[in-house]
Amino acid sequence: MKKVLWLLPIVIGLVGCKANDDSVEQFIATTHSEAKARVKPLPESFVFTAETFVMTSKRVPFVKPIPEQLLAKEDTGTCWQPQLDRPLSKLEEFALEKLAMKGAIGNNKQLWGLVFTPEGDLMKIKPGQYIGLNRGKVLTVSDKEIEIEETLPDGKGCWLKRPTKLALVQQ
Repeated sequence: MKKVLWLLPIVIGLVGCKANDDSVEQFIATTHSEAKARVKPLPESFVFTAETFVMTSKRVPFVKPIPEQLLAKEDTGTCWQPQLDRPLSKLEEFALEKLAMKGAIGNNKQLWGLVFTPEGDLMKIKPGQYIGLNRGKVLTVSDKEIEIEETLPDGKGCWLKRPTKLALVQQ
């Protein structure tokens, strides 16, 4: 009886396994015929329609405009003008956003600011020197910041002064 009991699961297992009589080719053909692709349709293509050009002012849009500074040259005598013919310093090649104050050195008589450039140079600067792309003149140097007065064109031939600071970068 014990011999029959342990053979029973094997017999049931063998009887339950039934070989698949279908061929592989028939299975592949059936699978391909029943398969459905789920593809989103392409969006409609954009159709460009050009508008006709209507001249609304005397300025021709296809000619390079003349800078306003050149147009207002006669009026420059009534407003302040910076010294445009002076040689530029190394620190005037970079925007203030690209420069970083790393510290200050000096004594009670003269304090120099240490400025790090994007090229990896550490340069010193004192009041009276220039820094930045907008002709920024250094007014004061402290151990925390460098006060700068930038000179910007107003578009009419005159120039405006704007105060700004280059603060010490803590690491």
